[in-house]
Amino acid sequence: MKSKEIIKHVLLVEDNLLNQKFAMAVLKLKGYTADLAENGKIGVDLYMNNEYDAILMDIQMPVMNGIEATKQIRAMEQKNHWPRVKIIAVTAYAMPGDEERFKQAGIDLYIAKPYKGDDLIAFIQQ
Repeated sequence: MKSKEIIKHVLLVEDNLLNQKFAMAVLKLKGYTADLAENGKIGVDLYMNNEYDAILMDIQMPVMNGIEATKQIRAMEQKNHWPRVKIIAVTAYAMPGDEERFKQAGIDLYIAKPYKGDDLIAFIQQ
């Protein structure tokens, strides 16, 4: 099971260019490899064709939001009997009730924007 392995390959699903650059730089600096998707649909497509140790998922994006993308990923895992990948919501929208909504969609953890690079890495390694 992947949970005992060191996480090194991450999928970043984020539409904001500044947030993309920051997260990708942090991941690279800490020795991770990462793929980038600008929306949830591209994220789901990348997930179907690659193996990831963790997914950093923005919630509010064009084309397909992070909640819907997470639901699709979880459905694929169940249908294909794939191991559960860790999905971390990265969101500027940390409102009351969001944590429960995220969990119902299949999100494991969430970190609020803005965040520090070390905080992001700590969440990935949790």
